[in-house]
Amino acid sequence: MRIGCPCEPRRAGRRRGHDEGTATAEFAVVMPAVVFLLVVLTGAAAIGFTQLRAFDAARSAAREIARGEPPAAVIAEAKKHAGEASDVVISREGGYSTVRVSIRLPSLIVFMDEVDAAAIARTEGDRTPVSMP
Repeated sequence: MRIGCPCEPRRAGRRRGHDEGTATAEFAVVMPAVVFLLVVLTGAAAIGFTQLRAFDAARSAAREIARGEPPAAVIAEAKKHAGEASDVVISREGGYSTVRVSIRLPSLIVFMDEVDAAAIARTEGDRTPVSMP
């Protein structure tokens, strides 16, 4: 025997139907945050990899200076690792030389313009060709 109103199953069905679409609405609310997080993480990765390239280029150029290579070879070595669009500055003070490499970031990264790295090496000797009289 059944107890209760025969219209009760219809009311329960309406309650379940009332919740339809909430997953879509929640997804629509969360989606901009997910896209923003993805953009921020991609930008941070681009900055990090560019910074690593700058450090690698500066260290490589500093090794060339320590070996006594001429400035043109040092700059070529740095640009080989950092890319042709990078800026390489060599400064010498005492027995040490500093190589500073700057790489511009893509224009989509609006809060930073460029990354730079520096490496210092002791200058052991100079391999520039000496002209004999």
